[in-house]
Amino acid sequence: MTTPTTAVTKPALLFVPDISGFTQFVQATEITHSRHIIEELLEKLIAANDIGLHVSEVEGDAILFYRFGYPPTAEEFFKQVQKMFVSFHSHLRLYETQRICQCGACISAQNLTLKIVAHYGHITQSHIKDHVKLFGQDVITVHRLLKNDIPHHEYALFTQTLVNEWPVAISPAWAEREESSQEYDVGRINYSYVPLVQLRQLVPEPRVEDFRIPGVTVQVFSFEQEVHAPLSLVFETASDLPARLQWMQGAKEVEMLNHQVNRLGTKHRCIVDKNSPVMVTSGSTRAADTITLIETDEKKTVCTVYTFRQESETQTRVRIDGFVKDNLVLRILFTLLFKKKLRNMFQASGEKLKHYCEKLYNEQRT
Repeated sequence: MTTPTTAVTKPALLFVPDISGFTQFVQATEITHSRHIIEELLEKLIAANDIGLHVSEVEGDAILFYRFGYPPTAEEFFKQVQKMFVSFHSHLRLYETQRICQCGACISAQNLTLKIVAHYGHITQSHIKDHVKLFGQDVITVHRLLKNDIPHHEYALFTQTLVNEWPVAISPAWAEREESSQEYDVGRINYSYVPLVQLRQLVPEPRVEDFRIPGVTVQVFSFEQEVHAPLSLVFETASDLPARLQWMQGAKEVEMLNHQVNRLGTKHRCIVDKNSPVMVTSGSTRAADTITLIETDEKKTVCTVYTFRQESETQTRVRIDGFVKDNLVLRILFTLLFKKKLRNMFQASGEKLKHYCEKLYNEQRT
């Protein structure tokens, strides 16, 4: 039920960061991964809010923020733009260093861009359960401005009504302000904009964390399986953590604990029994015909290494190796309590992975 509020309009800042750059993908994995990547980026933009913005709606690849009251000063506005832009590209740069997936969405994520459109006007509100809906001519105006003739992929656009109280022609330190106007169905709108490309110089290099087991490890089991399916399909299937319900022996549930797309540092728990450990994606290598995927338990005592080697265009050899930290007590305990159980589980899992990948490959060919 919609609860009408007073029809009195209130002055408000409307602030819309908008992400672009993804093309239309076909494969289910690409669609899913693009959605998760965008969700992570939108969360980063929301977390970077420093000027008291409220979220009205998440509109696909954009967020409609608003703030009642006086417009921000030029300094406040440009600092907010800078923080969101740097946070956005810092996350993308980190994602690229941690990425293991080779689907179209994951490969092209580094090409995503951000533009910001801001307008100051008057709006009214309606409350629909826990949601606030904004109404008014100025809400329409800020959405129209997302389509414009600015010759840059990344920029901050701000209308004349927002800058009326600012010093004349003030610009941020990182770009010169440019003036323009455009005719829309709501009339001609005068606006200014600044390109954001120079802010990329402020994006820090990501801190690379080492998730591997320190020191020497000792091999405790090994298993190999031939799969009649291409290398790319087998690796994509094995590295897609939620898909492990389809082939991991005894798996009842897969808990994704920090990321929805598998990459270095992703924590997950494949629940087989109450003792199932939290595993961290700790490494991956890629050569012309071989890909490895390494997972280490959160305590850095045991790890599993998956090796996928292309035998032909339609044949892949999968090898699964188990290692423990080179500690005498740990090796004895592992040998007595877990070695046989894990070896049998991974052997059964490898056989199920073979049948599942071959089924997927046959479905693709029909």
